Amino acid sequence: MALLGTVAGFATFGIAARGLGLSIQRQPLTSGLAGYGASAAALGAFGYYIHHLEQRQNEILNDRKQVLTANRARRLAAEEATA
Repeated sequence: MALLGTVAGFATFGIAARGLGLSIQRQPLTSGLAGYGASAAALGAFGYYIHHLEQRQNEILNDRKQVLTANRARRLAAEEATA
């Protein structure tokens, strides 16, 4: 469900950015309707990439956390053994 929300959020931002661009140019908002679809598709694809990038980063962080936790436990066990 988070993937759908991320993609939909970025696509909505693309549509809003296209509308803002047309309003800055003082063109009718209904001119170039294909531009809305292109903006939504482009930023939706970017949202898809960002979602998977975030998942990969979370996996890397979790792996690193496990390594650090194991190192800490091993260090505490060694300190208790010498004390």
